[in-house]
Amino acid sequence: MLDTGALLPHGICYLQQPGLIWLHVISDALIALAYFMIPVSLLYLMRRSRTRLSFNWAIALFAAFIILCGAGHVLDIVVIWKPLYWMQGWLRALTAAVSLATAIAILPLVPRLLAMRSPQELEEANSRLREEIKLREGAENDQRRSLGELKRAVQELEQFAYITSHDLQAPLRNVAGFAQLLGRRYRDKLEGDGLEFLDFIEKGVKQMQMLINDLLALSRVGRGEASFATAPLSNAIQRSIKALGPTIETRHAVVHVDESLPSVKADHNLLAQLFQNLVDNATKFARSGVSPEVRVSAWPEGAQWHLMVKDNGIGVPKDQVETIFAVFRRLHSADAYEGTGIGLAICRKIARHHGGDIWATSEGLGEGTEFHIRLPREPVMPTGSTVPRLAEVH
Repeated sequence: MLDTGALLPHGICYLQQPGLIWLHVISDALIALAYFMIPVSLLYLMRRSRTRLSFNWAIALFAAFIILCGAGHVLDIVVIWKPLYWMQGWLRALTAAVSLATAIAILPLVPRLLAMRSPQELEEANSRLREEIKLREGAENDQRRSLGELKRAVQELEQFAYITSHDLQAPLRNVAGFAQLLGRRYRDKLEGDGLEFLDFIEKGVKQMQMLINDLLALSRVGRGEASFATAPLSNAIQRSIKALGPTIETRHAVVHVDESLPSVKADHNLLAQLFQNLVDNATKFARSGVSPEVRVSAWPEGAQWHLMVKDNGIGVPKDQVETIFAVFRRLHSADAYEGTGIGLAICRKIARHHGGDIWATSEGLGEGTEFHIRLPREPVMPTGSTVPRLAEVH
């Protein structure tokens, strides 16, 4: 490329006229300077940009093309005095190849560049985004306030139920006491409607006492200090079965408890109450002529324990398996099956107090019922109730 051979320098074409030569030299020099300044600016932009552009490679390729163009003008000055035409030719060939590659590379970028938003459009979009964030923050604040008000309402309702239940016991005991006294002293003197009315009073007092006790049990769940400990689940189940011993024997029921029950971290006093309610229900709602059978089992399920109480009783209609957990919800009359309709509500509150849940499944009437409980292996320790605990009324 440095071989000049018999070639003549380009200045010969200018007849060695100084004015013409310097016109070309100065023009090519200024063009070359401008060409070299463009890639320097582009490279500076790439280095100082806070965000990495996805088309940096295209900018670098364009910078190489501009540098080669500038080098071509520098060589145009050289060949005025020295005929390096081979070098000039190869440089132009390289410039042509790089320019073609740059053009091919830039073409796919055109739609992306056209899709880029103007600063005004970006500012409008940012303004809309800020407004949406402001509205969302306002909605979240409203939601937090609503949740706080709902929590206070629930606490006030629990306190009302707790206080009301206590206050009802004193007059109810008076009614029960005087009804018993009336029965002992004057039952022999009463007949017909008088005896029936006395029986209604005694039955009503008994039902009211059951209702008050169940309301107290419902309101007490989660009110005291948390007593979470790791212990065998079988302990709580056996305590519930022992408490129901006479009832289970009277109903000729059989309760099967799996041998491989795990140890769980929970408030085991509340778990004993939960199983007592479930086993009591399972043996109470038995099919006519069929001895009640109940099976209690448990197994690990990810980060939770899955507990199940299964019976062979009368079952629950499929469209009502969720409603049975509502307070005072009964599927049968009190004459057919005694109870207050609060037991399953207590079970749900105990399960949720542990951060878990309870639900029922049944194939329908006469098909038995399965009660499923999920409890976390590591329950979140409750912080305790904010409602003041009252002294028991005896």
